[in-house]
Amino acid sequence: MSIKFNQVFYTYSPNTPFEHEALNGVSLEIKEGSFTCLVGQTGCGKSTLIQHLNGLLIPSSGEVLVGEYINTKGNRKMRKKIRDLRRKVGLVFQFSENQLFEETVESDVAFGPLNFGAKKEDALKIAHDALNQLGLDESFYQKSPFDLSGGEKRRVAIAGVLALKPDILVLDEPTAGLDPRGTRELLNLIKNLNKDGTTIILVTHDINIVYEYATDVVVMHNGKVVEASSPAELFKEDVEQYSLETPMIQKVIKTCLDNGLKLDVANIKDIDTLVNEIAKARKK
Repeated sequence: MSIKFNQVFYTYSPNTPFEHEALNGVSLEIKEGSFTCLVGQTGCGKSTLIQHLNGLLIPSSGEVLVGEYINTKGNRKMRKKIRDLRRKVGLVFQFSENQLFEETVESDVAFGPLNFGAKKEDALKIAHDALNQLGLDESFYQKSPFDLSGGEKRRVAIAGVLALKPDILVLDEPTAGLDPRGTRELLNLIKNLNKDGTTIILVTHDINIVYEYATDVVVMHNGKVVEASSPAELFKEDVEQYSLETPMIQKVIKTCLDNGLKLDVANIKDIDTLVNEIAKARKK
């Protein structure tokens, strides 16, 4: 499903002393099948933006189109279809493991399908499939989710969303609090979901994730979209103008080029491809 924001404004606590405009005329298109990262300083509107995708928030003005669903103020028809929308757009909050509540892993993941009318046997099969997709085999099914590691809890929480088989998976800082190994394992799993056809929208503060995993990147500042492009195009610019750090790989590439190594930058996507390009350049 394609996603379009048309002149979307959103104000928290309007007409009160706490009024705050979080989105200011956002117009944006997110491509179906993309791995899109949303970046920007804390408070720039990223989390507010993604909560419009499944109707948790309704624009103060403007509209959000997600396939056939139109999220706009006063659209009563969309409110009647909100359950269908939320099956198609899965939203995983930051520290989503805090939402775990069932006694076992399998029952926690099966809760969503059961809530949407699946029979218990079918719901458990769906849960097992989702857990396996996230690298959690049958040895985890009967465990308490509260006895798992941080990374494993995060996977169970994501599996609970995947059990609804969404077309679009939206994740808000999914690697927050994870160690480097847990971060890489989780990102590789998300990347595989994208390869299987799921549209990924990922909010992150880690610009290195954008460089290595994203097909598209959206930069936000003060409630506005200030850049929407590919990572390659973005990193041709001085990203510090957006208060973003330059990716570590980009810094290494620049150092190599400044020291006379002729690298084919187009081939460099991660550490492994960087090492290969350096090795090739040294042999010339």
